[in-house]
Amino acid sequence: MSEWIGEEFGALRLGDERLNERARRLLARKWDQPQRSFSAACRGRAEIEAASRFFDNPKAAPDKILAPHRAATLERIRQGGHRRVLLVQDTTECDYTTHQKLQGSGPLSSPNRRGFFAHNLLVVTPERVPLGLWYTFIFARDDAEHGKSAECKQRPIEQKESFRWLEGYREACALAGLVPECEVLCVADRESDIYELFVEYEQRLARGLPVAHLLIRSKVDRCLAPFESLGEATATTGEPAAGQPDKILSRLAAAPVLGTVKFHVPEAVQRNKKVKGSRQPPVQRSARTVEQEVKALRIRLKPPYRSAAAGGALPAVELWVVEARELNPPAGEEALVWVLLTTLPVATFEQAAELLELYLCRWEIELLHRVLKSGCKVEQIQQRFDFRIEPVIVLYLIVAWRLLYVMRLGRDCPELPCDVVFDESEWKSVVVVLKGREALGAKPTLGEMVLMVGELGGHVRRKNDPQPGMKSMWIGMMCVANFARCWEAFGPTAADTS
Repeated sequence: MSEWIGEEFGALRLGDERLNERARRLLARKWDQPQRSFSAACRGRAEIEAASRFFDNPKAAPDKILAPHRAATLERIRQGGHRRVLLVQDTTECDYTTHQKLQGSGPLSSPNRRGFFAHNLLVVTPERVPLGLWYTFIFARDDAEHGKSAECKQRPIEQKESFRWLEGYREACALAGLVPECEVLCVADRESDIYELFVEYEQRLARGLPVAHLLIRSKVDRCLAPFESLGEATATTGEPAAGQPDKILSRLAAAPVLGTVKFHVPEAVQRNKKVKGSRQPPVQRSARTVEQEVKALRIRLKPPYRSAAAGGALPAVELWVVEARELNPPAGEEALVWVLLTTLPVATFEQAAELLELYLCRWEIELLHRVLKSGCKVEQIQQRFDFRIEPVIVLYLIVAWRLLYVMRLGRDCPELPCDVVFDESEWKSVVVVLKGREALGAKPTLGEMVLMVGELGGHVRRKNDPQPGMKSMWIGMMCVANFARCWEAFGPTAADTS
């Protein structure tokens, strides 16, 4: 069993030491073979039956399985001495449409597709190193509620599916209370642009409770309210253009440019957009160097109307907004535009540019979900009940995090010794296979070890090639696990002990 599993699950408390040991063993089996099911990864019929009994046990609840990993994540934050961490939240679909015997699933984005949603919060450093999974909420939609978004608008936020974003922010505030010396920034995409999120921040701040700052990509062009103090500086609040409604975008259009940023974007096909029930064809984005002009303003949002049934009137909130708009996009392509709402002050170009860099860290949770689906094959789980699937998904998420963590740590801290991540049997067996026994005299660095793992996964490792990607890493890690098992079974060679 890998040493990291003992450290990560050392504080596991399921009410029975046998269950604790079974959970560690199942995590180890999935780590050794991330692309295989638990049945295929287990070693023999006895382990398969033990795994089945484990997931049937009500003590193996998802929150209890996640608890020791969450504690280990908190310890990594404290030991790292981080000045700031990001808590990135996002939701991914787990599609089980073809699993017709599965009970408890619900409709996904269309009623013809069925499965579960996993809403996850990932702790990430500003250097994009994922420190761990802080929170996960796995749920299925009710068939009777699917497609009734208009009716949902009249309900309190606690009765809406979007309440998960507010719960996620409260978890971010809980983390902020546990690490008062570290600034916690909650980052999310456009789906989280919910007014109650900003109200929660201001109310907690007024009551003196721990708060996490917000960095949200804007989805709604909201109306603005005048500032209560007439002495507010217009240099940071701006004025709308003549004849334009006082909304976020019209205020930004009249705002001065703070500066420009440049970065490269790869070629990509952007996802289809729904238009009146139909879909537009995919939009091709060319590889290019993007130049964006940056603006920032202080704003006061006018509260949306809420009926008494939906919780009543809401107060106005004060935020900062940052816009990054592409200059001279290629013909036939849409300009890249980001509008970000934040509780952090953004009075200078340097602050705005830093905020844009922090928002780009949101991509790490997209990578986590890609590893979960393509690397760990979460959508191929063969279970018949929802209470069985939820703890399985949590174990898969921890494996997906670890794969992403190894890759990022190898890129950002390549000079570290490889044994901070890899067991002795893992790195020594890989060195022997790729370089021969005579190379065992020098322990490779973590960066060198990651390159060797990528090579086992198909990374060509030419001189000008980029670092190994996630696919090469998860395939390579399967090879590492097999090599380590052989090393442990047959013992060190004479060359190793000399």
